[in-house]
Amino acid sequence: MNTRAESLKLVELRAKTDRQLVAFINARVDAAVQLSPAEAEKVYAEGRALLPLVYGLTNAERCQLEWKLVQLRELLNDISSDAELKVQTARS
Repeated sequence: MNTRAESLKLVELRAKTDRQLVAFINARVDAAVQLSPAEAEKVYAEGRALLPLVYGLTNAERCQLEWKLVQLRELLNDISSDAELKVQTARS
């Protein structure tokens, strides 16, 4: 194979990998609301770690994924606050 054809194949492979990675992050974040808080925390950390590795996103696509992660973080913060309130109430 010549260098140009190899380069084209690599670009195509990278684009496919990016699409699969975006689908994976989306699916994991969407499913996180059904998981335990500890597992959802792992999903959040995983999404935050993987997002910078996706290069082929438009700004709108990247913003959408970041927004999903922000929403998950807020949900986890709310759950944590509720649990802390219950502990404080139980101690009273």
